[in-house]
Order: sequence, then C-alpha cells, then structure tokens
Amino acid sequence: MTWTFQVTAKDERKLYSRLFLVLEQQSVAIQRFHAEAGEGQVRVTFAISSEEDKAYRIESLLYRLQDVRSIFICSVP
Repeated sequence: MTWTFQVTAKDERKLYSRLFLVLEQQSVAIQRFHAEAGEGQVRVTFAISSEEDKAYRIESLLYRLQDVRSIFICSVP
C-alpha cells in the first residue's frame, strides 16, 4: 500500500537528514519526495510503500523529531 505523508516543521538545519534517517531505519522505499520552505517553516510531502503498521510507526517516529509541528498521513490502495 502507498502512504503519503505531509510534514510541517520549523525550518531548521538537518531536518531533511532526520527525516531520511527515520525512513532509512524503517527500510522503506521513497516513491516521491517534495519540500517547500518559506517563512520559517518547511512543508515536506513524501510517499512510501509499506504495510499499515509500519506507516503508523513512521508517523510516531516523525512526531519525536525536534521541530515537527504537524503530520498528515493518508493511504492509497
């Protein structure tokens, strides 16, 4: 199943590295990645292919990252 995440965070150094580290640790393939920065915040949208439990695990890990403000997640069968 494909999962799309939209993460809003404070624009800080190493944010992208931390996001990629979470995805790498969970061994998921990134299908799409897009980031927009402006006015002190970043909006990152990415899609991965994984099982439901792993997608929610990733969501939980992303919330633990410093400066993450919100996460929206949806699935596409």
